[in-house]
Amino acid sequence: MKFLLLLIFLLAVVLRFLYFPQNTYFGFDQARDAYAVKEIIGGHFKITGPPTATGIINHGVLYYYIFTPFYLLANGDPAAVSAFLRILNAAGVFILFPIVTVMFGEIAAIFSVFLFAVSFEQTQFSLFLNHPSLAVISILVFYLGLAYWIFRKKIWGLYIVLLGLGFSIQFEFVETQLIAIFLLFILFFRKKLPKLTIKNIIISVLLFILPVSSFIISEIKNNFIIIKNAPDGMGSASSLSQFVFIITRHIHDNLIANNIGAIIIGLILLVSLVTLILKRMHTDQTIFLIFWFFGGLLVYFFTSNDAYFYNTGTGIALLIFAGFILSKIFSTNKFLTLVILILIIISNMYLITKNNPLGPNQKINPQIGLLIEDEKRVIDYIYQKANKDNFAVNALTMPYNVNTTWSYLFEWYGKGKYGYVPVWGGDAALGFPGNLKVETARSELPAKRFLIIEPLEGIPTYTSDAFIKNEQSYSEVLEKKKFGTIEVWVQKAK
Repeated sequence: MKFLLLLIFLLAVVLRFLYFPQNTYFGFDQARDAYAVKEIIGGHFKITGPPTATGIINHGVLYYYIFTPFYLLANGDPAAVSAFLRILNAAGVFILFPIVTVMFGEIAAIFSVFLFAVSFEQTQFSLFLNHPSLAVISILVFYLGLAYWIFRKKIWGLYIVLLGLGFSIQFEFVETQLIAIFLLFILFFRKKLPKLTIKNIIISVLLFILPVSSFIISEIKNNFIIIKNAPDGMGSASSLSQFVFIITRHIHDNLIANNIGAIIIGLILLVSLVTLILKRMHTDQTIFLIFWFFGGLLVYFFTSNDAYFYNTGTGIALLIFAGFILSKIFSTNKFLTLVILILIIISNMYLITKNNPLGPNQKINPQIGLLIEDEKRVIDYIYQKANKDNFAVNALTMPYNVNTTWSYLFEWYGKGKYGYVPVWGGDAALGFPGNLKVETARSELPAKRFLIIEPLEGIPTYTSDAFIKNEQSYSEVLEKKKFGTIEVWVQKAK
C-alpha cells in the first residue's frame, strides 16, 4: 500500500510539473511578494502580509518567510517558489490518505488520493504562486486532526485541529470560516468526543495562538484595526444560482469536464448522501463530509465574489466521497470502477492540457497568461533591440500605472543578464514596490523607447484606449511583437 501511495504521489508531481517552468505565473501580487522577500533578506522583517481585497484587513505574513529560502537559493527566480508549491500540493496525498483511512478504510483512501492526484482543481492550486496554495495543506491538517479526534478518540487529534486551524487562517484569512465549522463539529459530535482536561485545553489554545501570533502582534501594534473594521469588510451574499454554480464548478473541475454531466453527477452524489443517512450507513462519516464541503462555502454568504481560492480545500471533501463510492463499486464490479476512473482521468487531463499551459485560471488571477517565460522573452527582446544603449520602458499594467511587476523583472532578470536597467518612461503610482527611476518628462527620455502591453483583462476599455492614445501622441511605433499574451512596441520619439 505504501508503494502504491508513493506511485500516486509521483503521478501527482508529474501532472503538476507539466509545462513547468513555462506556465509559472508572475503578475503584480507575485512581484509585490518578491519585493517583500527581498526586504526580509535585507534584514527588514515584517509582521503583516499584504492587504486583503477589502483593504481593511491584512493577510498573514508567514508565507513571505516560507518563500524566502527559495528566492534566496534561486537568486530571485520565482520559478523556484512555484516548483516548491507544486511539490507541496502533491504531498497532500500523504495527509489525505490517513484521513480517509480513518473514515472509510484503505481502499477508499487509495481511490481518494488518486482522485486528488489527477484533480484539475488541485493542479490549479499548485500553480498559484501565492499564499492560498499553502492553505490546501493546512486545511488537510485541520481535517486530519478532526478525523482522529472524532473517529479514533485521540486527544492529540485536537492539537492537530487547532494547529491546522491557525495555519489556515495565517495562509488565507478567509479561512476564519473554519472556526464556525470547528464549532459545528463540536456541537454535533460532542457526545462522541473524549473528555478534555485543563492541560488539553491549554495546549490546544497555545497551538492555535502560535500560527496566528503575527495577527495578534499586528493588532496590538495597529490599535486593533481588524476587530474595529472587520464588519465593514462584509458584502452581500451570493445568490442561490451562484451557490449552485460554485458547487457545480467543484464537480466539473474534479470529476467530469461537462456542465450538464456535472449537474447529473451532483444529483447522483446527493442521492447517495441521502441514502446513506436514511439507511444509517456511515452516518458520522457522511455528516463529516457534509460539514467539510458545505462549511467550505460559508464565505459566499458574505460575498458575491466567486473567486476560486475562497474555498481552498473544499473540493477535497467531494474527492473523498467519490473515492468512497468508487470503493463500494470496486467491491462488486471492478470493470465498471475502471471505466469510471478512466473517464475521470480523461476529463481532468482535458482540463489540465487545455488550461494549465496558461497558468492559473481567471478566477485565481484575472490576467490570463502573464507567464514568467514570456516575460523573460519580452525583456530579452527589448535589450536586444536596445543594443546596449540606454532605453525607456512604459507599460499598460493591471493594476493601472503600477510598475511593480516589470520593475522586479528588469531588476532581477534584466540587470542580472545585461548589467543595467531602463528608465521608467511614464506614470507610476506611488506607494508600490519598485526601484526603477521614473521619468514622466518625455523630453528627458532616452531615444530608444519601448511599450509593454499586458493582457487587458481587468483594465477598462476607456482606460486602455486613453493610455494608448497618449503614447501615440509622443512616440512613433517602429515595430510590434507578441510574446504569448504580452505585446511589445518598439518606439522612437516623434
